[in-house]
Amino acid sequence: MPAFAKRSKRTADRFRNSSPARLKGNQGNTSDSPSEKRGHHSNLNRPGDSVLESGIYEVVHDAQHRSAHEVVMIANDHFPTCDSCMDRVRFRLIRTAPYIFSDEDFEE
Repeated sequence: MPAFAKRSKRTADRFRNSSPARLKGNQGNTSDSPSEKRGHHSNLNRPGDSVLESGIYEVVHDAQHRSAHEVVMIANDHFPTCDSCMDRVRFRLIRTAPYIFSDEDFEE
């Protein structure tokens, strides 16, 4: 079998095995409400905490010096402090997303 066919089969198997119902964080929730979609991701992380899952995080600052915004954090890094609100910033996981170079098809 040609190499590209093996790779295509591997990719197809991966997608088949990661249907939306099986993805972590998707408990069969079909709501379109953003707050309900991230329901179990409501834990707040503090500066210095380890990032357990790569993904998109909402950053909530203290004292309203900046509106909430989204950032990408990589697993095993640590959440940083904010230059303005220091350790009073919090991070909330919005959606997990694997780091591209952790994927077997893109490993460096």
